[in-house]
Amino acid sequence: MFSKTEKTSQENAEDILYGVNLAVDSDQLTDLEKKHLPIITAPESVRKGECFEVTIEAGKLLRHPNELEHHIEFVELYADSTYLARMDFAAGTSYPMTKLWVSLNRAHRKLRALSHCNLHGTWEADVEIEVKD
Repeated sequence: MFSKTEKTSQENAEDILYGVNLAVDSDQLTDLEKKHLPIITAPESVRKGECFEVTIEAGKLLRHPNELEHHIEFVELYADSTYLARMDFAAGTSYPMTKLWVSLNRAHRKLRALSHCNLHGTWEADVEIEVKD
């Protein structure tokens, strides 16, 4: 399990590389948040043990730069604090989006994604998920 410091991007304005960045107001995202927050697309409920598709995309709301000096290095997926997967991206040659097929064998409340920018640190977003028997 990873350790995180829950601070908002506004609180991190002076030190953007500290901890994990969260959206201040999900209804009024800043351009910085739009470029970095990982957007998760997944069903709201799934059956226990059955495979389902999850898409994670950083820069979906506002295109993130993809050059050597500034790019998304990776995205990770968690079910609550349970690690599920990680995808690494090469600057300039890959786009920070991934599709995964996962199954959950116990009740979870959230799917959480982290995206990491080489300049602006790690960003987190989540979606609710219900695991049914």
